Amino acid sequence: MSKKIVISKNLVLLIDPIKTSEAFSAGLWLNLGSRDEKDHEHGFAHFTEHMLFKGTKKRSHYDIALEIDSVGGEINGATGKENTYCYVNIASEYLKKALDILTDMYFNSSFKEKEFENERRIILDEIDMSIDDHDDHVFELFTRTLWKNMPFGLSVMGEKKDIQDVSIKGLRNFYKKNYHSCRMILSAAGRFSENELQREAESMLKYLNGENEAKYIHEERDKPVPTTGACIQCRDIEQVYFVCGREGYSYRDENRFGMALLNMILGSSFSSRLFQKVREKRGLCYSIASSLTCYSDVGEFTIGFSTSMKNLPFVLDAINNELKLFKGGDIKEEELERAKGRYKGNYILAKENIEWKMVKMALQEMAYGRLIPYDETLKKVESVTLEDLNRMAGDVFKGDRFSFASIGPSGQEKYLEDYHFSF
Repeated sequence: MSKKIVISKNLVLLIDPIKTSEAFSAGLWLNLGSRDEKDHEHGFAHFTEHMLFKGTKKRSHYDIALEIDSVGGEINGATGKENTYCYVNIASEYLKKALDILTDMYFNSSFKEKEFENERRIILDEIDMSIDDHDDHVFELFTRTLWKNMPFGLSVMGEKKDIQDVSIKGLRNFYKKNYHSCRMILSAAGRFSENELQREAESMLKYLNGENEAKYIHEERDKPVPTTGACIQCRDIEQVYFVCGREGYSYRDENRFGMALLNMILGSSFSSRLFQKVREKRGLCYSIASSLTCYSDVGEFTIGFSTSMKNLPFVLDAINNELKLFKGGDIKEEELERAKGRYKGNYILAKENIEWKMVKMALQEMAYGRLIPYDETLKKVESVTLEDLNRMAGDVFKGDRFSFASIGPSGQEKYLEDYHFSF
């Protein structure tokens, strides 16, 4: 059973011990992401996360990689809009090694000038690579269109100019301000001794700034305000990459459970309506899917696809018609029951993954301030009714609230410049 242990106001330990496992997954989390950056800090959270892997006072970047690789472990990190974390998956007998490396990286990163300049080039390449990946970049364009130029709508990586302009002094200051003063979460799942893990967590306190203990609560975030609009980008390519959608439900909105089921029925699986009707029956595109993303105070609902330009109007009409059906009460009881079964099955399979457990606990702590029992989630999913889905379809599927972004060949404008959904 998972458990929360408050080590101090600056540090929380989350554990899910599994006696039958021989593996261990641990992550150090910071409740800070790209939406929290100031005007002159765009891309700083992501850049800082990269620098954590570039060496400490006692380990080079090679030493970090070698120590993990030599015992068959995995180490990585991620930066999102609302959090940053680094994690290790490793055989449980190497627990102490894993935590020592994570702690060393998080609190003793050296930020050497040479490594800083190397990583600057790598991130600039990463930005270029993202722009060249049309599937990825069209979502970036959509997000910026939906949220305009608010920090919430900007790329986690920052713009190229942001990365070219950042100084090592500015990044060091960002690192010291946030990694030594903000509230940290150590989340761990797998096989371990609770007492040993707690001792390791307590040893981290010496790195945290005690003077700021009372200030650990995150600055109140400004809730992003969605807008409607379109972004059409022409490139010398064959396919059209298209994303449309609007704001959705947050982690803290009980409607998210029903919306997850609605999304399953509409487009998040091979048996969903959009995939079956648009791809399988009519062969209008190779890929089409709907998706949900939840944040602490808002969410996003999207539908994305890629197709040839000649099929573009037919795919748009198919989406438009399907959402009209949803709004008109066309969802069937048997579809709802299948979606519930799929949700439950996915949830049970996910529970077998210790990294998933580690991530889930950290996200729950940041979103709700507590750990949520598995049964509580499944009961809420099971309680969703057909009336709930019809209400949400009416609330969310409003064509005049949808924004869209497109990357495709010249000529797509004739279909898109004046396009409006009519559902």
